[in-house]
Amino acid sequence: MPREPKRPGKTIPLKIPCPMTLTPGQKDIIEYCTVDKRGYPVCFRSGYASLQATVIVGHRERDDLSVTSEDKVFTCQFGRYGHLSSVGKEFEGKELTVIVHISE
Repeated sequence: MPREPKRPGKTIPLKIPCPMTLTPGQKDIIEYCTVDKRGYPVCFRSGYASLQATVIVGHRERDDLSVTSEDKVFTCQFGRYGHLSSVGKEFEGKELTVIVHISE
């Protein structure tokens, strides 16, 4: 039985009720990474500390960021050292599309 976390997570699963297309802001950055065995995206960027990101499981190109109700989409946060919050061990080895939200 998994233990309960001591503090709330910084990763929030998004419910996608119908097909939609995500449009990143002009300054937003698209990154690609994979998930390690502990469930953390291997996407270390110290310059992104404390920024928010939208994470889509699977590879998506910038001009085709459409998602459906079957896709797994999360809102995550980069920690103070630039590590992205966990998406879960069940996605180990999967590729992620990370949209880093930069303030305009």
